[in-house]
Amino acid sequence: MKAELHIQGMRGESCAALIKDTLEETAGVQSAEVNFGGKTAWVNFDENVVQQKTLVKRLQDIGYNATEGEQQQQRGATNNG
Repeated sequence: MKAELHIQGMRGESCAALIKDTLEETAGVQSAEVNFGGKTAWVNFDENVVQQKTLVKRLQDIGYNATEGEQQQQRGATNNG
């Protein structure tokens, strides 16, 4: 699963690095990319191990206002929309 998180409260690249590290240290997360300018993070994770709401909570726990954005299935699913 790939999900977009919207993040408020980043003040610089060091904040983006902390968010990336926090996400990648979470069980079930394969990778995370954080865009300071866009105030977003894209996270690849195994939805059988961790839920998107848990990722949001992890970021809230370290002081950032994170909200859920888009989700994209990755295992050959088609977009019927």
